[in-house]
Amino acid sequence: MKSIKFTHSLLAVLLGSVLTSSALAADLSVGKTLESTGQKIDKSLDKAGDKIDNSLQKADAYLDDSAITAKVKKKLLEHKGINSRDIAVKTEKGIVHLSGFVKNKHQAAKIVKIVHGIKGVKSVKSTIEIKK
Repeated sequence: MKSIKFTHSLLAVLLGSVLTSSALAADLSVGKTLESTGQKIDKSLDKAGDKIDNSLQKADAYLDDSAITAKVKKKLLEHKGINSRDIAVKTEKGIVHLSGFVKNKHQAAKIVKIVHGIKGVKSVKSTIEIKK
């Protein structure tokens, strides 16, 4: 009888040890899974943040280019003798592209000089032609 009780007690201790170590292993496994999931979430959030930053920078650049184009058009309207309706203005990354027609070389040079003086303009590319 004593040996059966002793065997049962030993079996209970052994079973308890197995269950405890299994639970601990499961906890560690869950902990690793949670850590891995957390890292994946962090990476996803970082990527999303980068995409948002990139989109905002593009939007900012677009707005800056639009503002420069508006300033160029305004300045050209202010100068008498320049028919700004005959001049097309396009801005990309601060580079102003001018095209269209003017009466003479003096007007073409004057337009380029005016545009160079506008804040935000990095450079000017002109394909303005002389009317014949």
